[in-house]
Amino acid sequence: MALKDRFFKLKLKIVDFKLKAKNAFVASFRYAKALDTEKFKAFLPELEPLLRFTPLNLKEWTVKTSNGVLRFVLLFVLLSLIFYIAGSRYAFTANDAFISFRYVANAVNGLGYTFNPPPFEPVSGYTSFLWLSLLRILWAIGLTPPFSAHLLTFVFSMGQIWLIFLFVRRMDIQSKMQAKSLYLFLAICLILLTNRTFLAFMTSGTETALFNFLVLWWTFAAANNKSPEPLSISVSAVLLALCRAEGIIFIPASALFLIWFINKKEYKLNCMIGFVLLALTNKFYFWINDTYGNPVPHSFLAFYRKPFPDFGIDYILSFILEYALYFWAVIFVIWVVFKFAVLKCSDFMEPLLLTLTFAAYIFFYLFLMGGDILEYRPLSFFIPLCAVAGVKMLAENVVAKVSSVLTLLLVYELVSTAIPMTHRDLTKKLETRQETAFLYRPVSGHAGLFGFFTTKWDNAQKNLISQGICLRHQEHKVLTEELLKTFPSREKGAQIPRKDNRLFAGNFVGVPGWTLPEVIMIDLSGQNNKIIAKTDFKYPDRRLFGHDRKIPDGYVQCFGGQSIRAEKQNAVLLGKAFLSDGMIKGCEDFWKAQYEKKAPKLKKPFPKL
Repeated sequence: MALKDRFFKLKLKIVDFKLKAKNAFVASFRYAKALDTEKFKAFLPELEPLLRFTPLNLKEWTVKTSNGVLRFVLLFVLLSLIFYIAGSRYAFTANDAFISFRYVANAVNGLGYTFNPPPFEPVSGYTSFLWLSLLRILWAIGLTPPFSAHLLTFVFSMGQIWLIFLFVRRMDIQSKMQAKSLYLFLAICLILLTNRTFLAFMTSGTETALFNFLVLWWTFAAANNKSPEPLSISVSAVLLALCRAEGIIFIPASALFLIWFINKKEYKLNCMIGFVLLALTNKFYFWINDTYGNPVPHSFLAFYRKPFPDFGIDYILSFILEYALYFWAVIFVIWVVFKFAVLKCSDFMEPLLLTLTFAAYIFFYLFLMGGDILEYRPLSFFIPLCAVAGVKMLAENVVAKVSSVLTLLLVYELVSTAIPMTHRDLTKKLETRQETAFLYRPVSGHAGLFGFFTTKWDNAQKNLISQGICLRHQEHKVLTEELLKTFPSREKGAQIPRKDNRLFAGNFVGVPGWTLPEVIMIDLSGQNNKIIAKTDFKYPDRRLFGHDRKIPDGYVQCFGGQSIRAEKQNAVLLGKAFLSDGMIKGCEDFWKAQYEKKAPKLKKPFPKL
């Protein structure tokens, strides 16, 4: 099927979907309008006991009755609406998300998960195979990015809320606490509703919400010491490994849990199946290696410089101080003392394995990367996880009353919002690339009574942002908005045919790669380019994370140079595009030989044409 026909067919599907949604909304509105006052009054007596007799003990919530189902539906519809409204204040699409969208589009067109079509070699510049797979499934039913990506991020964000509900419902806490556990759940929801990072990643277009959901699911299964779930542990661990490179940590961690559980006879079979599932993960890495020539993602190869990069400690410290996670560290120490020293509890293995797993995750990330461009993306799952763990510790043996738990949570809320909300107030009106590039705003003297350690946070942020690490949400939001204002729409960009072999080279190829689907993209950051990912670093004494690599002299010129420019949502064609598939293959082979370890170093970059 021709590309034009595919787009036309896809457009028809989207139009049909929009019409159905619009008709459903109109029909619902007419039905609601047709309800007279008497009918509404007749419905109220049915709703009134449902609300009045809502159990405060979450263990009493059940789906075995019609009222129970309706209660669940009403609660999560209301929470979804509240979180949607709160998240819309931080809604954005990261430029990197459009890189994933291009990979998916190429796969839909039969090219596989590749950034540029053949004769370019495939490259694994995406960050999540699982995320691409989900986007591709939604594309098959007519839902395309970025809408499908935002839909998934919202669904997986609310999935985290559902898991938190299950966490609180299952908590083995004091009976007086359990009797009012609904309040504990709603308190955690309030913490997340005021957390910038959680709300921002309800959108973004990236796989962050999916990864965080999987981490919470894995933890929920692993922390169930009374009724272990070996299969859930294994399945969630495998999905984590498919979701992000650092998800591999959960494979050996899951194996340790299975070894611990296999001694219990009733779980032996499920543990054996779990081991098989974990072992199958290596098939995925063999496939990655066969497809791309390396099991390690190129996004890692392009950014990696040395183990334990200098900025890693600042990255972790900045995250801890911004969201006052030291508060939970103090509670953890008190909980450990009470649980194991005073109460002499012996069920320490699951908490120990969980603690070691997340310590290993942090160590692994510090060892390899040390940080991320997109704020606290790899650490963001700690926000809901720490809130749940903190409530459990408080309610289990640290305090004796629900009111005491809620008071301490209020204190945490005040401390954990002081820095991020102050920073937002200082930056939310910055709306141009010039104002937001390397956006650093100190909060010392502005964060108020509850803004602790602000000077240390300012210093850490300054060190990070000057090196292109932990770049703030507002910067990413504005960057994408300005790129979308510069490049044409995808429909307009698709009019440039593949056979013309037009070429665009740039440091930010997410939006260009999506809006110019048939244009060859040379990613100068190296994330989606095998050659640039292997070059030397520009600056020996500092980092410019994600944009460190030198561009070899003559590399872009080898492909004929840039033959397209974007301005004011238009694509301007530069001269005649003479690039052929043979030239592409020749350039690929030449530069690949330049950077092969065993290949001789050639003095001339490429013969003149």
